[in-house]
Amino acid sequence: MQYDATTTRFFDIPPYIFFAIIGVVVASSIFMFLLLKYNYNIPQYTKTFFFSGIGLLVGAKLFGCFTGLYYALAHNEPINLETFINTGIVFYGGMIGFVISFMLICKYKNKKIDYGVLDLVAVCIPLFHIFGRLGCFFAGCCFGIENHSEFSVLYTTHVKEEVITLSRLPIQLIESGMNLLIFAVLITLLFKQKFKEHLLLVYLVVYAIMRIILEFFRGDEMRGVWNGVSFSQVVSVALLLGCVVFVVNKVIKGEKI
Repeated sequence: MQYDATTTRFFDIPPYIFFAIIGVVVASSIFMFLLLKYNYNIPQYTKTFFFSGIGLLVGAKLFGCFTGLYYALAHNEPINLETFINTGIVFYGGMIGFVISFMLICKYKNKKIDYGVLDLVAVCIPLFHIFGRLGCFFAGCCFGIENHSEFSVLYTTHVKEEVITLSRLPIQLIESGMNLLIFAVLITLLFKQKFKEHLLLVYLVVYAIMRIILEFFRGDEMRGVWNGVSFSQVVSVALLLGCVVFVVNKVIKGEKI
């Protein structure tokens, strides 16, 4: 299989934006369906869902800046305004920004956070990410390492402003498939009422472990790699530690998970 990511557009729309739009439509539709199924206030939480998109955009760009800083430190490059401006967006930052925004809006509106609604949010995050990674593949970013197995793709994309054609592992498609699996697991747990009010915790743990592993098969160094460790792996480990602290605190208090 071969693919040229330097020339692809969908209806004259850049691939990443095209698939992001599809992801938003699908994820928000499923979110509203779940709100209806579990008798939540659809107008209220739908508005919260969309307004949280502001936090998503801010967080995605902020983490992009962190990635640029991480890359500069790893390569002993001077840190200046370009270090932060010439960066893209990062999924982890978008996801964290979205969740924090959603929780803050709920806290402001209702004086409390309904963790049952967060279960629904957790289900929709990997659903959106499925399309996000498809966008990465067709846009030519977040590509995999050089690979000559039967699973490889002869991939043409821009690498440091040069057009490079190389046989690569389609890690974007692999991660998209893994997100589909995570979505299937989470929605099954939701319907069976397992880990009720803790599905976000389940998602964070499962995705962080998956991301740590997949990062070893990424070939785009611009995401920030320092001594073989990417910025996303650092964030993944931090999230895992945070989840462990959360669970231990629950156990100490004698609360069920």
